[in-house]
Amino acid sequence: MQYFGENVSDKVGIVLVIVSSIAFAFVPNSAKIALDDGTSLFLLVLSRYAIGAVFLMPIMFVTKQNIKMPLNKIPLIIIPSLSSFLLIALTYHAVDYLDVGLVLLILYCFPLGVAAISHFRGKEKISGIKFLLMFVVLLGLGLMLFDGRENISGYGLLISFIGLICFVVFISSSAELSKDLGSMTFNLYLSFFGMFFLILIFFMPFGVEVLIPNSFPGYFAIVANGFFYIVSWVLFFEGARIIGANRSSLLACTEPLFAALLAIFLVNQMLSLIEWIGFFVVLSSIYLFEKKSMT
Repeated sequence: MQYFGENVSDKVGIVLVIVSSIAFAFVPNSAKIALDDGTSLFLLVLSRYAIGAVFLMPIMFVTKQNIKMPLNKIPLIIIPSLSSFLLIALTYHAVDYLDVGLVLLILYCFPLGVAAISHFRGKEKISGIKFLLMFVVLLGLGLMLFDGRENISGYGLLISFIGLICFVVFISSSAELSKDLGSMTFNLYLSFFGMFFLILIFFMPFGVEVLIPNSFPGYFAIVANGFFYIVSWVLFFEGARIIGANRSSLLACTEPLFAALLAIFLVNQMLSLIEWIGFFVVLSSIYLFEKKSMT
């Protein structure tokens, strides 16, 4: 543990982001269960925002955190709210055209974008070796997520890269705002704005379907999806407040690792030799990145 630095707060930040990644590993699995049980995508995303708000409000009340947002901050939260909403919509849309592994691989390029913005804005200088380690992390994720045996859709790639831009904008615009407001307050209003966008879409002539699950596991999956989604983002931004958005973003790339481990225990889905190689490439590269960050 000494390589993660002697600063206790740094270790707390690292733990928060890693726990966030573990929580987020449950999100796609619970979403798949809910969708397979007949839940419409619209209801799944709307319930995700609603459950997040319902979960946060009593906790904030008990811990006496300020729920009110300064009026001058309201316009600032529109950008991360809209980019987060578009990220979710584009991700689900992209998997209709591309393998989910390739879509995720493209989206997990977001630490490079966050680091580049931070570097060029002069907020944090990122060394060449750190950028190299980020690319190696992506190489490892590529070995884990993408088998290269599919027909690539140009439209699917376009949608995925637009989603990647939304992801980078979301993290970059959220980091300072969540630091000012607090992670819980920020995520609470993120949920409110997300519900607002969806309600607007519902009343537009898009033919939106609102379909409920067919069985109890589907309802349980909806609740789990919302719970783990909000927990993961609250912990992520709290960790980012301590160790910064760049380190938090790269640490978030451990989520596919935890998802793979969960799949072994939950559905007996074993990793191939290539996938195990990718697993340890990601793990060792993130470890070296953290070691460099503390020197």
